[in-house]
Amino acid sequence: MGRYFNAIKRKVTRVFKGRRRRVSRSSTPELRGCSSGNVQLSLPADCLIEIFSHLEDNPKSLQSCVLVNRLWSRSSVPILWAHPFRDSTPSSIIDVYMSYLTDLERIHLVDNGISVSNRRRNQLFDYVSFLRHVSMGSLYTIVLKWTDRTQTTLSSNSKRRSHNTEPSLVMYQALCRLFFSRRSSIRSLSLDWGVMEIWKAYPLLLYSAGIDTYLAKLRQFSIHYITDWSIFGYLAKYSRNIEHLEVLGYSFNIPPHPEDEQNLASLITIQKNLLHFKLFGYATYPVLTLVSLGAQAKSLRSVEISYIHFTSTTLQGPTFEGLAACRNLEELTILNCLNATEEILSPLVCATFPSLRKIHIVESTYGWDNVVVSLIHNNSANLEEVYYKPVDNQQHHIMSPTIIESVAQCCPRIKRLGVPIGTLQISHLTDILTSPYCQLRSLSIFRMDRVSWDRQELWSGLGSLMPTTLRHLNIWIYLGDTPMQLFLQNTQAPLETLYVRWWTHYLGYDYQLVGAYLKDKKVGISEFLRHVI
Repeated sequence: MGRYFNAIKRKVTRVFKGRRRRVSRSSTPELRGCSSGNVQLSLPADCLIEIFSHLEDNPKSLQSCVLVNRLWSRSSVPILWAHPFRDSTPSSIIDVYMSYLTDLERIHLVDNGISVSNRRRNQLFDYVSFLRHVSMGSLYTIVLKWTDRTQTTLSSNSKRRSHNTEPSLVMYQALCRLFFSRRSSIRSLSLDWGVMEIWKAYPLLLYSAGIDTYLAKLRQFSIHYITDWSIFGYLAKYSRNIEHLEVLGYSFNIPPHPEDEQNLASLITIQKNLLHFKLFGYATYPVLTLVSLGAQAKSLRSVEISYIHFTSTTLQGPTFEGLAACRNLEELTILNCLNATEEILSPLVCATFPSLRKIHIVESTYGWDNVVVSLIHNNSANLEEVYYKPVDNQQHHIMSPTIIESVAQCCPRIKRLGVPIGTLQISHLTDILTSPYCQLRSLSIFRMDRVSWDRQELWSGLGSLMPTTLRHLNIWIYLGDTPMQLFLQNTQAPLETLYVRWWTHYLGYDYQLVGAYLKDKKVGISEFLRHVI
């Protein structure tokens, strides 16, 4: 939390430096009760809102801001209540939203065995109007906690209109009707189809009176573990302003019907400004979906593709030509994608992405190393991150030309680097570490040959070469205690995390060794010994 407030302090100092004035405490409500006459002017609301927006992922800090004064409260409450459904959200939030339900909704809850207070509370703010982000899975979890806390068993002679409906589902559906009405201000929606109650509430999402309104406003949409592909048909009909699209659990078991995949491809194609796309699937080759990325060639900035098997009995098609056309691409992430042929990858080998900043290729089979080398040579101007982790049975595959050599030649200002290195390529790593332009913050080393790295002089020398900008180090190589001790003794890098795979899986941590390095540092051993890219 401290770093957030330090960031706020720096922003305020830059904006208001030198603008101190003597202000009468009696004439300014916010300053009454101050002990000193020399005070700083209160920040205007628009500045506070801009500052608080940087705390949107830190609800505890926002809650503290609400309690400062009225101006801070009015500026921070809309941001705090824009994304209220989180794992740590207390169930009492449901009580707040209940006060906005109509009399008919409240009667419906009572008829289904839900205890509802007869007294409505007047809220200080219109909290429903602030709602921008809804995770349906988190919402249902909070509703479950609320019903467990408040539900009372009605007597056997109580009238109930629905004997088979769970109270939590009734409340969940009532909130869905409240949130997804024509007054909806939701911009981000996440559906977790693994939660059965979301599937039960599915008709509410598709047939509510305001579907065209709230789907047209959507800017972010994420769907997990799809069970009903018709959702893409409805989205393709109403949603044209999505900027962030995530499709997770694309088809783990049964491939989608061709018409359903066409709906997903159509949804991608019709967007006006799609910036980020993530596809997570397994054992299915989504040709139409990948091809459709070409329709967003001018807007796409980030693409992540995970767990795709590039095998199909049907015509494969151009596949990556659409992605290769996205000249404004800044981030490309490929995770655990198997069986891609040279023909499939060829468009990426020739692709030009002048704004490319990040390449992450993780445990994807042969051929992707050549893609990485080509992308480095063709798009080196803005590259800050290159991370290539080979699959286990590819670790000793000799790559030519090597990725580490390409980085040394083309990316002297690299900030995050993860590459397989053979003993013959250590000189290229040395070139990167000793470059006068070196800004390396994270380094991951994967073994590429069978020659032993467990040499004291090697790690002693590497320790002395580590730049003072380095914060995270990951070593996926067998390394004994003595070489690591020499490395830590000789390095000037203020490491915040250290991960050594062989320590984790085979040897156990040497707490005495690590403790000596952390003696004067404010970090615990468990926090230090972890993997961070």
